[in-house]
Amino acid sequence: MLKVKNKKCINRLSDKAFQANKTRNFIAVIAIALTTILFTTLFTIGSGAIESFQYNTMLQAGSMSHGTIKFAPQDLLEKLKADPLIEEAGYRQVLADSVDNPEFLKRRVEMYYEDPTAARLGFISLKEGKLPEAENEIAMDTESLRLLGIPAKLGEKVTLLITVKGEQVEREFVLSGYWEPEKSAMNVGFALCSKAYTDKYAEELAYTYKENWYMSGSVMYEIMFKNTSNMTDKLQTVVENLGYSLDEKDDNYLGCNVSWAYMSNSIGQDPTTVLAIAAALGLIILTGYLIIYNIFQISVIRDIRFYGLLKTIGTTGRQIRSIINRQGMRLSVYGIPAGLVIGFFIGKGIVPLIIDMSSYQEGVVNTSLNPFIFIGAALFSLFTVYISTRKPGKIAASISPVEAVKYTDISADVKKKRKKSTDGGKLYKMALSNLGRNRKRTVLVIISLSLSIILLNSVVTLTESFDLDKYLATFVDTDFLTANARYFNNEYHSPDERISESFISEIEKQPGFEEGGRIFISLNGTVIMPDPSPIHYDEDGIIVDKNENYVNVDENMNPYCTMYGLEELPLSRNEIVAGEKDPQVLKEKLDTGNYIIEGLETDDYKNVREDRIQYSIGDKLKLRVPGGEEKEVEVIAQIKIEYYTNSVRYSSDNYVFYTSIAGYEKLGGNMDSVMSYGFQCEDSREVEMQQFLQDYTDNIEPQMSFESKVKYVKNFENLKGTFTMVGSVLALIIGIIGILNFVNACITSIITRKKEFAALKAIGMTECQIRRMVCMEGGYYAAGVILFSLVLGTLFSYVVIGNFVIFWFTTYRFIIWPMLMVLPFMVVIGVVVPYITIKVTDKESVVEMLREE
Repeated sequence: MLKVKNKKCINRLSDKAFQANKTRNFIAVIAIALTTILFTTLFTIGSGAIESFQYNTMLQAGSMSHGTIKFAPQDLLEKLKADPLIEEAGYRQVLADSVDNPEFLKRRVEMYYEDPTAARLGFISLKEGKLPEAENEIAMDTESLRLLGIPAKLGEKVTLLITVKGEQVEREFVLSGYWEPEKSAMNVGFALCSKAYTDKYAEELAYTYKENWYMSGSVMYEIMFKNTSNMTDKLQTVVENLGYSLDEKDDNYLGCNVSWAYMSNSIGQDPTTVLAIAAALGLIILTGYLIIYNIFQISVIRDIRFYGLLKTIGTTGRQIRSIINRQGMRLSVYGIPAGLVIGFFIGKGIVPLIIDMSSYQEGVVNTSLNPFIFIGAALFSLFTVYISTRKPGKIAASISPVEAVKYTDISADVKKKRKKSTDGGKLYKMALSNLGRNRKRTVLVIISLSLSIILLNSVVTLTESFDLDKYLATFVDTDFLTANARYFNNEYHSPDERISESFISEIEKQPGFEEGGRIFISLNGTVIMPDPSPIHYDEDGIIVDKNENYVNVDENMNPYCTMYGLEELPLSRNEIVAGEKDPQVLKEKLDTGNYIIEGLETDDYKNVREDRIQYSIGDKLKLRVPGGEEKEVEVIAQIKIEYYTNSVRYSSDNYVFYTSIAGYEKLGGNMDSVMSYGFQCEDSREVEMQQFLQDYTDNIEPQMSFESKVKYVKNFENLKGTFTMVGSVLALIIGIIGILNFVNACITSIITRKKEFAALKAIGMTECQIRRMVCMEGGYYAAGVILFSLVLGTLFSYVVIGNFVIFWFTTYRFIIWPMLMVLPFMVVIGVVVPYITIKVTDKESVVEMLREE
């Protein structure tokens, strides 16, 4: 075949055809832009959320390093720097087991020596001054200085009360530098001293962690690899290169770990997350495809005679496809950049809302201009445009000149048949018959319009399934919970951190107080194991229980346990899983001191972890609490350990027990160790009580603190509002796409049927009847949308949301009112859009329309 250089001619034809379809171009550009907005918003939210979660997790971990080597010798820094796998390494040493200034009760401070690399990796960027050099110099964050009442000014004297290996000392320093703390650094402050300080106090900073568990003197190395791939294997190789082992049984064991900030970022390993992302991408591609495909299909049908004429003069099918594809790409040039910009800012605005409803409330929000956001969104948008123009291009390329002249916009699979009836001229029958001409387009328009309604109903179903009672039950089981501030900082270790009786007395005097109860705690008790003991070494040399879970034991291989003594109110509010459930009988037996309740760990969905159960109902065991005698007790019941309400709020022991206050005392429990006090308040007095507690803990006993149900109710409403807003915005965008699709279908249907309308007028059909018929067609579209939305929306609600998309705080509720509320608007749109369209376009005379080619 003779090859002709006609590319410029084809491009010119494409551009002319493009300029002749201004209405189509306008709708198509909006459709492409909206599709790109959806892609860009999704990628921006994903990238921003991952970036923000990772950064805030780094803040919680205290470093942006890839890995940490812990409890290490002091001479490894240069060896680590020389390792080919390592980009840089920093040195950190713990200088105090605690900083005890009373000003730091509600915001603890940790004391270290850090070299410049470790300080930088630890998010320390000095606002003024320098890192300490002299033995009496110190650098601190401004919030810690504020709590001490010291101005952020170089040369200021700073006095700290510190505990080192059980000995409390007071030392005075000179401020050499300060920095602004990151706002979500887990309510922790930092004080940095110099290398000269570590040299001066080298004797008290000797490493003794293995002997007495004191952290002071411990050395850690913060490591950055050259990249983040296979970091666990790299860290293992580094340790082995240093001549150490990762086996705890070996004498040369060296502890290390990869930062959980990077480990938690492995979203590709979570099939649920991958499926959710894939579903979102699929939904957006389908939504974009429905409208862009319809736009080009309608455009091809409208211009089919033009493409037939091109075939007559020798244009090949491939060239016609090229004409249509070029128009699609040109429309993308206008639509995609606009969508990228708008989508990025929408996503950037949604990311803070997602962070705020997570465990990183008030955390740092990072949404950088990641080029992959725009590259990914642009590629997916181009792919959507490509697959959307492919089929219309095939239609135009495959039609012959003769077929093009006869083309009537009737689906090829619709068989023509002669209709024999006496009432076929009725408007409602003619309107219904017209929809059957191109069934594929009719179905696509109905699906496109229905998607937003189904999505909106699904969002509302999900948010209305949020169960406030379930949510609150996780965090509070009384209106207010009071305790020492250290308890809320997960630092309750001894009776020194108990709640004061003066605080409890003042609470009980307040108007609106109804009832309250104390929870006592005895730490470091032991369970005397039988012979043979279920406690043993596993194949890796780790001490485990019968369920192969790590367990902390004393020198006799008896596991440590925690025992709680509960007064009547907290005892009555526990969820009994098994055993005696009559509260009166249960209390009477517990009061004897011969019975005990086993506490069971749960997962995020409040399901008991079967692999953590140690006993069965009726089992007997021997307990010993510090200062008490060995006592045999029987397991009478099992309850769930509630992290926020009936526990010490940190992972303590595998063996956890509860009893009544009388039973607690008889078993030798520490009666001075009052961990917390929960109480109920009259609803009308809750605000007043909250104000009292706030004032009291700020001014009277600042070492005390509290949590309230009001706080968690507010968090719940924020969470619910965020889900509703994000889902509604997505439903709105998809809804706009659907309406545009419907408008475009109506415009094209009316324009391509001008001759038909003229013929109907010529045989006596009035203008009013034609308008009514077209409006009825729109009404049938609306009816199809209503039927499709109700059927598919109901199935989706029951099958998907009811069974799979359920969080731990949801209780599924079947809801249909959002669909019923929106459907009347669909009827209005279905009637009004065709009416306005025909009124605007139908201005030519019958003769002019019949003459039109």
